[in-house]
Amino acid sequence: MATELLIVSTTSGLQEALIGYEGLTVLQAPGLSRVKSLIVSEQPPEAIYLEDTRGTLEEIWEIIRQAQSRRIPVLLGLQSVGIVHRADFADAGIPVITETRAAADLAAWVAQQLGVRRRAAATGQVTIAVGGAKGGIGKSLVVAMIAEGMRRRGLRVLVVDGDLSNSGVVPTFRIPSGYPSFLYLKQEGISAFTPENVRRYIYKHSSGIDFLLGSEETASALDLVLPEWQALMQAVRSLEGYDLVLIDTGPEMKKRPYALDAARNGGWVVLPAPPGRKERTGVGYALSYFAQQMPDLTERCLVLFMEPERGVTVTIPQVAPLFGRQFPRARTLGSLPRATRQISLADEMADRYLSPLDVAPHSTFSRAVHEMVETLCGTVGLKPPLPMPKSSFWQRLRGEKVVTLPAAAALAGVQEIEVGV
Repeated sequence: MATELLIVSTTSGLQEALIGYEGLTVLQAPGLSRVKSLIVSEQPPEAIYLEDTRGTLEEIWEIIRQAQSRRIPVLLGLQSVGIVHRADFADAGIPVITETRAAADLAAWVAQQLGVRRRAAATGQVTIAVGGAKGGIGKSLVVAMIAEGMRRRGLRVLVVDGDLSNSGVVPTFRIPSGYPSFLYLKQEGISAFTPENVRRYIYKHSSGIDFLLGSEETASALDLVLPEWQALMQAVRSLEGYDLVLIDTGPEMKKRPYALDAARNGGWVVLPAPPGRKERTGVGYALSYFAQQMPDLTERCLVLFMEPERGVTVTIPQVAPLFGRQFPRARTLGSLPRATRQISLADEMADRYLSPLDVAPHSTFSRAVHEMVETLCGTVGLKPPLPMPKSSFWQRLRGEKVVTLPAAAALAGVQEIEVGV
């Protein structure tokens, strides 16, 4: 049975930090008057945490007296006028903390007082967010190729759709409309973002990749505020059965700082980087955003260069040293060549998903994807159980020209296609 904890706090991120502990249902009250009304209600909270930054000392003492009369434990965080009265609160049997602490440390103290333990993180799970400060740079393609490449190495992958304004993974993977989104959990309150509830929204794709879907509508009334996203990801990090959690993020890096949140929690950020002026400016903006954090988080960033479209005069060898000089802590993940026809052929299967890696498994693009995944595994510490796919000399020679599509394509009347990627 979960303990219902009511908190009144100005400490940013405390509620989502507390959700990371087993046996707690956390509710946040807007003020002390609401706490007083709940204490005397038919269903009072089972524990209360208050800070003296909200309300007066007289109101706090009134709440303590009401709570003690109903045997409801009260915890106090003193950061303001209440500090000088710490001894009085201690004499009344109230656990008190006076040091100003980060949300995670404060949550640990509250949990200790209530005798609950932190949810165990999934052993060996790695989080990678694919981000950028500009749309149209290939994020969805990179998400798909990382997910596909990791799955083919025997790793268990969960893709979290964090592009809530315009999902790329839904059309890319041909996910049918109508499958419920994790956004509906917000209607039940932030405490609903638990591993058990989140697991109910996992979509099992035929490719073997699992998904947590955001909004498939370009204009949805549902959205997540940052504490709700952090609560969601706390629950995801506690899910068993996944080696990699891959997050597809939107271009609104400040409105939805999901990639930044991943880096702050020990994850990694892959930044697709076409060398064109507008595109590389967007990547530079994203890296500057990570560099401004305390500490500098560019060391958690992996730049993946994307071969430019035809007609773009600047090349990857010209651009790569510029990033290296300006952001020396960021790492380079390699580069992906263009494969317009290969990707387009896969996309022609309108009613079912077909991976570009199956269209031309030995092409330059497919081999580059596998090499990129191999580098990524070594960088983030993943140990895939299956070896990297290899191509013989003959397969490499023919891989650029002739492709025999899988049975799924044959059903559509496509037999053998000259690709010329």
